[in-house]
Amino acid sequence: MLYDPKWEVEVKADPFSLDSLIAWLEKQPADVAYDYSCNGHCLLAQYFTEKGFRGVAMYSELFEHEDGADVMLPPHFDDIAVGVQGNMKLTFGAALRRARVLSRT
Repeated sequence: MLYDPKWEVEVKADPFSLDSLIAWLEKQPADVAYDYSCNGHCLLAQYFTEKGFRGVAMYSELFEHEDGADVMLPPHFDDIAVGVQGNMKLTFGAALRRARVLSRT
């Protein structure tokens, strides 16, 4: 029997896994900065929006979206986004480095 690509099942990564966040960060321009304090457009709001959540509003420990209840953030997601203010750059590349360090611990 011949192979048919329609047989493949698309596997979607868990948006709450650190590996999924790292994979997304790897696709972002490393030198582009983001505004941590811009509730609907910060790093994590962009990430969860691209993962299919609508109307995302971020807070340090959770986020709200139009389609459901508040969702608690996975451990370290906010730490990856905020870094150490004043000491670390808020660029996608710097966030990726922070995420990779956390994935090794």
